[in-house]
Amino acid sequence: MRAEEQIEAIVAGEPIDELDVDEMQSDLDPFDFCFAFAVGIVGIVISTNEDIESWLARVHDAASGRPGDYGVVQRMLGALLYHKGDALDVYSPGEGFVGRNGERSYVMFHRLLFGHDMLAFGSGIMPYNPFALMYEQKGLMGILQAVRHLVADTMSLQGLPMPGSSLLDTERENGKPWNRIIDWVQELSVESCGDKSRAQEIYSHMFTIRAQDIASGGLIPVLNKAYFAARSIEDPVRRAQIRLIDTGLAFFGQAAVGAARQKGVPYINVAMIPQLAKAYGGLIVASSRRTRELQSQTDALCASASEQITRHSLVSDMLSVSYAPCGPQESGRGPIELEER
Repeated sequence: MRAEEQIEAIVAGEPIDELDVDEMQSDLDPFDFCFAFAVGIVGIVISTNEDIESWLARVHDAASGRPGDYGVVQRMLGALLYHKGDALDVYSPGEGFVGRNGERSYVMFHRLLFGHDMLAFGSGIMPYNPFALMYEQKGLMGILQAVRHLVADTMSLQGLPMPGSSLLDTERENGKPWNRIIDWVQELSVESCGDKSRAQEIYSHMFTIRAQDIASGGLIPVLNKAYFAARSIEDPVRRAQIRLIDTGLAFFGQAAVGAARQKGVPYINVAMIPQLAKAYGGLIVASSRRTRELQSQTDALCASASEQITRHSLVSDMLSVSYAPCGPQESGRGPIELEER
């Protein structure tokens, strides 16, 4: 093969794969920031609005069989979630709610002290699982009734005790059942306002599951999904960034509102904690995957660059030999012109 043909064969090698930068563009634009902040603010409003809280509490009152003037939707939901007379609430006329030992229970924390912890089991320090109680009362249909009852209680002012709260059960010196959470919220109330008057409110917004909080957290992914579809956002890192911004703003904004209302004690949206952890973890996973993709592209570019350097050296050597004395002069050929590829 002639030298010119050898050189042309080398120059005409495989082209370098170009890195599509647009496909890896994860920067948020102004619309992304505006949307994320707007959604976060909507989440804060839903979770802290007192009118929504009062409306939901009326639904719970209707579901508990309390007389009152209810709206159409409140009556419908009240009928759907009706739970008066359930074994989860042991009520003695003239005595009020009854605790685990059969004596009068602290009404503000009666759910914490009896029958409302989904993870409670056995007897003694962690008794009275709600599903077991309702099964004993109504058989298999009692399990469905327990679900209705627990859902209704998320709408109450007090809220539903967070699962596992029975693990903090204890007994007082007189042998009566108690829970350490009550001591904590009473201490927080004393520190914030000088007495125990805010213990109920602090407990409700820090250690319970509330329908208002669930609605706040549930609306965020719905709005995110609609926004991603409307703007055709496919980049996983960009999506993860938006999710973390609006979810984080909703969670910490709600905490700030609570701190302002409760003199330094924040609201804690227990239902949103897993969602916030998922948003943060999602960004880490998406960013790590993108880093690996970029590393792979970088390695490919380095390998291609090394190959080009080798080709350049080989062409230079061949040109040096081709233009050596007695080379092209004797063959009668002129300088070799290389076509640009």
